[in-house]
Amino acid sequence: MPHPSDPDEQPSPGGRPNWLVSLLMVLVSVAVVASGWAAARLVVGDPLPPLDVAEGPESRPPRSGTARTAADPEDAEAYLEAAAELVEDSSAFHLTFTVYDGETDPRDAPEPDAGAADALPEPPATHPTASAGPATSGRGQAMYDSGTEPEFDHYFSTADGLGVYRYDVGDGQLMMTADRGLELLDPPSPADRYLCSRAYGSAKLREVLDTSADLALEGLEEVSLEWPELRSTHSAYHYTGTFTAMLGGYDPETGRNTLTTVRDAEFELWIDEQGYPRRFDYRTETGVGESYEYHSFN
Repeated sequence: MPHPSDPDEQPSPGGRPNWLVSLLMVLVSVAVVASGWAAARLVVGDPLPPLDVAEGPESRPPRSGTARTAADPEDAEAYLEAAAELVEDSSAFHLTFTVYDGETDPRDAPEPDAGAADALPEPPATHPTASAGPATSGRGQAMYDSGTEPEFDHYFSTADGLGVYRYDVGDGQLMMTADRGLELLDPPSPADRYLCSRAYGSAKLREVLDTSADLALEGLEEVSLEWPELRSTHSAYHYTGTFTAMLGGYDPETGRNTLTTVRDAEFELWIDEQGYPRRFDYRTETGVGESYEYHSFN
């Protein structure tokens, strides 16, 4: 277990650092003095639970029953807009993701407490699209819960074994820790805002809405979520098209979050019959891309 006085020692993959609360308190306190913030939303003495994939927001699927949207699935844009709004209106969500750089196998990344590496989902089929800049291969998870502090966690484990932890501790206060210790991101860059806040949950849906000109419904089918310990199958509407993606990453040389534009990427998206997104895949001809699985919403 890392000693509280050693912020540069890395936490174990898949868990929040046990020393995070004390360090967050120090950094936020400094930020309050420096910038005049009136309050810091951290609860002293309330230890953070471990970030465990098997424990998402109650590890349950979206509420079953009738559809949560009046949008017609055949109106692809309206159904996707409704799905994005459902994510954004959720009080909690849990998703997992895999990033492909076209060179290294993201399944080599340390496990975020989610089962064996060789049990990760296989990459989606390669499509002929425009190439993108290099990205770090790896896998991770993002969890949002309006009733916890930090309220948003984003953990990314690279194929090289580096763990990057990102947090929104409330009121727009973003933080991260990787190989340089815990940092207050003030002011946050566009990449910080993208990767360290709850907007990450609907980001890909918004990117499709903003940039795709050929979004189309392929039909209703079964889609499988294959993340270890969270496998499930759902009836979902399958959409395809091309779009411009923003691919988040981390630059170990600068210690900064990054965003890479991936143009003309072909995607596949599944939205279930209740209106919640379930899976999103995209790849380029060079092998760059991402896969998302959406496991639970409250």
